[in-house]
This record gives sequence, structure tokens and C-alpha cells, in this order.
Amino acid sequence: QLVIDNGESSKMPYIWLEDVKNTIKNQLTGGKATAELSIEGKINKAIEGKNVLAWIEGTDKNLKNEYVMLSAHYDHIGVGKPDADGDSIYNGTRDNAVGTVAVMNAAKYFAKNRPKRSILIALWTAEEKGLLGSAYFAENPLVPLHQIIYNLNIDGAGYNDTSVITVIGLGRTTADRSDNVNFAKKGIPAPTFSLGFTAFDDEINKYYHKAGDQVESLDLDYVTLYWKAYILAAEKIGNAAMKPVWTSGDKYEEAGKKLYGIQ
Repeated sequence: QLVIDNGESSKMPYIWLEDVKNTIKNQLTGGKATAELSIEGKINKAIEGKNVLAWIEGTDKNLKNEYVMLSAHYDHIGVGKPDADGDSIYNGTRDNAVGTVAVMNAAKYFAKNRPKRSILIALWTAEEKGLLGSAYFAENPLVPLHQIIYNLNIDGAGYNDTSVITVIGLGRTTADRSDNVNFAKKGIPAPTFSLGFTAFDDEINKYYHKAGDQVESLDLDYVTLYWKAYILAAEKIGNAAMKPVWTSGDKYEEAGKKLYGIQ
């Protein structure tokens, strides 16, 4: 939880349940679910996390006051249960070193090739602990939220199809999965740009939150194309004549109209 006083709700305990095969979800859909929980030796302590922010000024005298925010979370789950080889270091290459490097590559590119709109670089802390870093920024923005016209967030669990790139929320502009949702709720168009996957299958589960998710297991040719596609998408948005909006009827459309003062 964030060190923000939310009254009595700050004292409410909560649990994150990993249900990658939708076992619990399907039980809940059927109207019944059971679970057992045992917690021993848990120690709570305050940890200071830091978001990393930077910006690159746009070239257009008017559009430079609008920001395209490029974001990714840089945290992972750290040290965990050892695997069969005794490896207990969870490197998080796919989730989300790939995303962090994408945003850093974008920063290097746009520093030399500035688009018309300004670029806001954001690397979030504590996504794995409940989207906390991005949530803090959404409530305490360093740039007025109505000036952030798009958030191209990058995150994912891995890939099982190197012929595609998966944009979660393409066609409506958002999905409740990653840090992007904290900005979508505010009204900012915010999809998640992910490695190519067609299902949460064994190929994904082999690496997702596993110690084996190391850089040596990546198809770096594919990942390089993925990074280039991310930068190209950001560049097109940064130079577009019209800023993106929510599709008509989307659940975040009203929030977007309110944020940007659209009638």
C-alpha cells in the first residue's frame, strides 16, 4: 500500500491472488469458490520506492504543451522460491526488463529526433505490489493530467507468437491489466503494448514470474523489432495532427471528456 492516508480504508487487509489459468475466476462465475489461506512469519516494513521521470520538449510551439507518456514498470518480485536448479533470483526479463529497455531506447531516440509533442518518460516502481508507483503519480502528477494526451504503457508476461505484437486495448484504447489503468481511469487514452501472445499457455507460464526468465532465453531479433515498433508508434502519436480520443461508448469515454473539456 502507499503511504497515503485514506482513512479507515488504509487499514483494510487485501490479498493478490494469482490465477493464471482462471480456475478461481471460473469458479466465481459458477457462483461458488473455496480457498484455504495460511500466513506465517509475515513482517511488514516500510520501503521507499522511486518513480523515474524525464521529459523531452516537443518542437511545435503549440503541440509541445501536450505530452505523450511512455511508461513501463521496472520492478519485479526479487528473490523467491528456488527452482529445480536452485535458482532463486527472479530476473524478470520479459516482465518487465523488456519494457524498461524499450522506454530507455525511446528516450535516446527522441532526444535526437524530437517530435512535435513533448515526450514524458516514466518508469514506475511497485507495479508488482499493486500498481503503486503509477497510482501515486496519477494522484500527484508532475505534469497536469489534461496535458498528457496519451499513455503508451509497455508490459507483458512473455510471448508465444513472434509474428505479431499484442496491443491490449487496441480499438478501445485501454485494458485493466497494468499501470495504464491508473491513467485510463482519469480519462487518458492508455493501451498496453505487449510482446506477441495469443493465449496464456504453457509457453507463457514457463517464464512468467519464474526464475528462468533470463535474457538468454529471449529471441533478441524479435525483441529488437518490438522495440522499434514501440518507438515508431510513439513517434506517430507525437506528430499526429489530432490527438487520440476514446472510442464512442467506451467506459472511460466520459472520464476522457471531463479531463480534456470535450463537450
